Amino acid sequence: MNLTKLLTSTALTLALTACASLPFTDNEVISSVDIKNQWQSSDGQATSVENGWLDSLEITELSDFVAEVMQNNQNYNEIALRMQAAGFSADAATGRLMPRLGASASASRVGVNSPVQNTSNSLSLGLNASWEVDVWGRLSSNAASARANFEVAQYDYYGARLSLAAQVSQAWFDVIEAKQQLDLSIRTVENYERTTNIINNRFKRGLTTGLDLRLSITNLEAAKATREQRESAYRQSMRQLELFAGRYPAAAMNISGGIPDDLSDFPGGVPLDILERRPDLQAAKSRLYAAGYRTQVAEKALLPSITLTSTANNTTEEFGELLKFDNVFWNLVGGITQPIFQGGQLRYAAKAEQMNFEAQKQNYAQTLLRAFKEVEDALDNDKSLAARAEHTEQAAQNAVAAEEVALTQYSQGLIRISTLLQSQRTSLTQQSQLLSIKKQRINNRISLYLSLGGDYSSVIQTIDLGT
Repeated sequence: MNLTKLLTSTALTLALTACASLPFTDNEVISSVDIKNQWQSSDGQATSVENGWLDSLEITELSDFVAEVMQNNQNYNEIALRMQAAGFSADAATGRLMPRLGASASASRVGVNSPVQNTSNSLSLGLNASWEVDVWGRLSSNAASARANFEVAQYDYYGARLSLAAQVSQAWFDVIEAKQQLDLSIRTVENYERTTNIINNRFKRGLTTGLDLRLSITNLEAAKATREQRESAYRQSMRQLELFAGRYPAAAMNISGGIPDDLSDFPGGVPLDILERRPDLQAAKSRLYAAGYRTQVAEKALLPSITLTSTANNTTEEFGELLKFDNVFWNLVGGITQPIFQGGQLRYAAKAEQMNFEAQKQNYAQTLLRAFKEVEDALDNDKSLAARAEHTEQAAQNAVAAEEVALTQYSQGLIRISTLLQSQRTSLTQQSQLLSIKKQRINNRISLYLSLGGDYSSVIQTIDLGT
């Protein structure tokens, strides 16, 4: 019995001391990426982005709709369920570190009729236990890999939350812009109808030719066709928004308000804590950890495995004697297994996992650089769109004024019809471009917040990495 205690104590100590070592350090991977000192603001201080960009827009309808989407979006709910599944898988892998205990019970009745009638009963109750001692840390590495995969699922879930909020918000402003473009088309048709009536009256009085009237009618019909196109685009954008919330796409939403154009200047540079803020980068690092742990598992599969097995069994003929354990038989067996020859299967599997690990390092570095590019592009677009919006607004104001002057001068016979039509087309183009640029600017600002890892809510959702 003392030997049993000694073996059990020794195995327990070995299992507790065997743990998975980290497959790499952050500096090993990040040092391969040329970040330099460019990730600073113009004044030399690290730039930061505050959370709660959705709250700062102060659009209650949009905030409420995003909350509805988070409850009902099927893709988002699917990711949440897969995250939970990964958590249970991590728990299962951790459970393999513990001993396994099972119970068995059996009952039999045997009868003999000849030469003497006799019957006998046999009742058996037993317990069996087995434990693979994690001497080399193979099981610990396997559990660590599963946990890293769980962390990937959690970061993917959090990233999907931020991405979904951004997509919904951008789709919201797509709807508003589509409605504004439709309203512009309706006003344009009304203006062209007014112009056509003026030309028609002049034609009846012999002050202009039929060519002028036909050109004006052509302009009017083309504007009506554009109006129909814009109306269809407006309905499609509403259906897309309804789809996010799991609603039937009936284009029945009633969205009011405009596009925010009073956006504060965004400082240059990016925050130095972008690596900790962006869920996709954290997920990529967890994938790298998982690949590293899998490499450890494959390498340690070449080492011996030590197992302890024990059984205890009580057999009796009477049910009442079954739980007295007077006839208990037990044994404790320790074993060691060493792979000798498997055609190089384990060795090549270890090499394959090592190559996968190295490939995952390259993937992480590329993901890191791609994240920096997204930030740089969004920052560049933010400045460019702000300048374009300012210039286009000036151009639109002048084009509208020029259209009014051209209509007055044509009515007085001072300019040709071509000049009037050109002024009308220019006015329409500039007003339409202004609406589009304003929408692009707010949507790019949302993309910038997302690329920096900014949370849409001021109440940040934390990730609990416990299983």
